Amino acid sequence: MSGQPMPRPKIPIRLLIIDGIGTVLAGLGLAGLLTDVSGMFAFLADRTVAGVITAIGFALLTFALGHIFRWQKMVRAAQDQGASKD
Repeated sequence: MSGQPMPRPKIPIRLLIIDGIGTVLAGLGLAGLLTDVSGMFAFLADRTVAGVITAIGFALLTFALGHIFRWQKMVRAAQDQGASKD
């Protein structure tokens, strides 16, 4: 090889979007459960709706983080395998 370091791979944008949506939903749901934000978001006045939104948000966060960690493990394994070939 030319001795130049390989460019660092970027996390897939779809996983970052899922993670961002999960963060927003979890934050909204928790705000609905713990504070009175029904003036700004009327749908959060119902605690059941706020709870469901919170659960969906945390499920999306968990899904995205699991896939990000799996992606990172695959990238690291590929880099280690590429380094061992040199």
